[in-house]
Amino acid sequence: MKIHTQKEAEDLIYASYLRAINNITENSDKKVKKPELTRRLLDYAGSPDKGEKYILVTGSKGKGSTSRFISSLLSHLGFKVGLFTSPHLVNFNERIRIDGKTIPEDDFIRISNKIKNGFDAIEKKLPADQYQGPIGIALAMAVIYFKENKTDINVIECGRGGKFDDANVLDNNWAVITPIMKEHVHQLGPDMSDIVLHKLGIIKSSTNHVYINKQRKDVFPIIENLLKNKDGISYYNKHFRTENIFIKENGTSFDVHTTNGRYKNLTVPLLGEFQAVNASAAVKVCEDIIGKAIDDGILKKCMENIKWPGRCEVVKKEPTIILDGAINESSANYIKEVIHVINKSGEKNIISIVGVPKDKDYHGVIRVLSDVSQQLWITKPDITHLTFPTDALEYAQNILPDSKEFAYLKDALDYAQTSTETDIILVVGTQTFIGNAKRCLGHSLLDIGK
Repeated sequence: MKIHTQKEAEDLIYASYLRAINNITENSDKKVKKPELTRRLLDYAGSPDKGEKYILVTGSKGKGSTSRFISSLLSHLGFKVGLFTSPHLVNFNERIRIDGKTIPEDDFIRISNKIKNGFDAIEKKLPADQYQGPIGIALAMAVIYFKENKTDINVIECGRGGKFDDANVLDNNWAVITPIMKEHVHQLGPDMSDIVLHKLGIIKSSTNHVYINKQRKDVFPIIENLLKNKDGISYYNKHFRTENIFIKENGTSFDVHTTNGRYKNLTVPLLGEFQAVNASAAVKVCEDIIGKAIDDGILKKCMENIKWPGRCEVVKKEPTIILDGAINESSANYIKEVIHVINKSGEKNIISIVGVPKDKDYHGVIRVLSDVSQQLWITKPDITHLTFPTDALEYAQNILPDSKEFAYLKDALDYAQTSTETDIILVVGTQTFIGNAKRCLGHSLLDIGK
């Protein structure tokens, strides 16, 4: 049956997973994920990835923003650049972009029909507990779209792991590893060494350029040992680094040092030290691709105008509304750092609206945000497939007695803006939650600029 609508195309992406979900008994990505099915789907479509150029980006924190920095800078340098990221905030099409513009709905529907025969052929032969991953199906559509539009290079954000991710079927000459933390232990393994091994799985024999961004002290030795026989590695602090980071209310300024030289007084309209660190990795990647230092004017223009919605993003003033997709204590600490800069005097009234699912570190997020908030409001997005905790309000009230609960985010946002005298509203939670906030605020993300 032919696909006619955007919804039908999105349904195709999730169909296999939803068929199998109740039959899956394993947790480990090694046992559950089947990237070879994505490879098969691509082959059914004529192997559109073959001969194309790919940069894979993985890690625990900053995958999306690092991918965005790289793609934006390459676009400013004159390349036509495909970008594949997840999750989306408002529209599914946000996951597939060329030079900042999302794939049009007509193309999305047309390409979904192009892969449907291959999808159906694979689906017929799968046992009940196996499925074609939604990311893999969306990736196949992205690869076809990039091929059709003759992109020069494509930046691909991996999922939670690396080695067994659907994106890892691509032949990538470049691999970028962002900061790694202990996460997804049931899927990736109980120890840091297991998690690191998963992430480094995107480095293949054909991967000639590897970039290891800033890492925790307990993680770096593991990486260094695993890559001791690999050539072409650039390490943070050794081959590139960020200096003189200064966070202000309208963005973050910094210098970048690489083996090619120093770039001074760069500014991005994003909040947080990690944004500057991510930018330094992007600079090094792009230097290597063009084979020389980057023109200062081009670099500054790119950084000053870059947009990456929902990541420590200031979306409104009076009151100031900041959106960020933090789902654990470590991520929330970045927001805390930003607020300490914005609210140096401690006089501003701050409300934190929190929507973190049950299977994430909602206790950690609530605990950290309580240090910079007068009130914590617990809520959830209006549409979600995730389960949210029932004890979050009680936990918040034990820390801040004035904490409240709202049925949905829109209720909390409306009340905060119309019925309180607050200076800063923090909206913190999953990307779905942040996407809900963007919808409530009437934001479209179809073109975020190159």
